[in-house]
Amino acid sequence: MAEEPLTAICLCPNCFTPANEPGKCQVCGHELLVCRPGDPDDPCRKPLVTASGEIRSQAPLWWLLHTVGEVARVAARKAREM
Repeated sequence: MAEEPLTAICLCPNCFTPANEPGKCQVCGHELLVCRPGDPDDPCRKPLVTASGEIRSQAPLWWLLHTVGEVARVAARKAREM
């Protein structure tokens, strides 16, 4: 039986505890983020990298977009220009 592709993941932005459903974190009580990391070959799953290959963040772009939104969009745009 083929494994279903991951369409969404629920993570606590405070302690990074994963969950199957959105709501409150069972460990620390923070509201969980519902993130859709994209297809396995989607560029948003890769870290933020400049055009010259310099890694700007170890976090995948989808996580940055969910946690720091506009800052990540600006950083990604500037990284492409470098």
